[in-house]
Amino acid sequence: MDWLYQLDYHHWIVLGLVLLVLEVFVGGSLLMWNGLSAICVGILVLLLPLIGIYPGWEMQLIMFGVGGLVALYAWRRYINEPVASDAPALNRRGASHVGEVVRLDQAIDNGTGYIHLDDTRWPVHGPDLPEGSLVRLVALDDMAFQVEQVDNPPA
Repeated sequence: MDWLYQLDYHHWIVLGLVLLVLEVFVGGSLLMWNGLSAICVGILVLLLPLIGIYPGWEMQLIMFGVGGLVALYAWRRYINEPVASDAPALNRRGASHVGEVVRLDQAIDNGTGYIHLDDTRWPVHGPDLPEGSLVRLVALDDMAFQVEQVDNPPA
């Protein structure tokens, strides 16, 4: 326990650098924020004696804990916000077709049939309908469209 009384700025900076290197191998970003907190404590322990404040090991540990919590809170609050996409259907090919009216390529039998869109054969689920019927694509569930019959075809 005597080593606690000899904590100095270089201990904190080395601890911070070790945590930053570990972050590269472990991931998750928790070690990164604690590493940055340790480096900040090291800088404070180096600079505070210049203005006449000599933090003991207890104060250094408190600064490290509070710094880690503040850094983690800042990351969760400001950096980790989801970015609104300008192309919400990107990588969801079928989602852009919801609402379209198409013709059945294969009759819907026992609730399942098929259509062709963009050189792709898509399964459809809906009421039993003959081949060639017009259907509206209502939703996309697990790469299969939910369809409903169109009573009045578009002109």
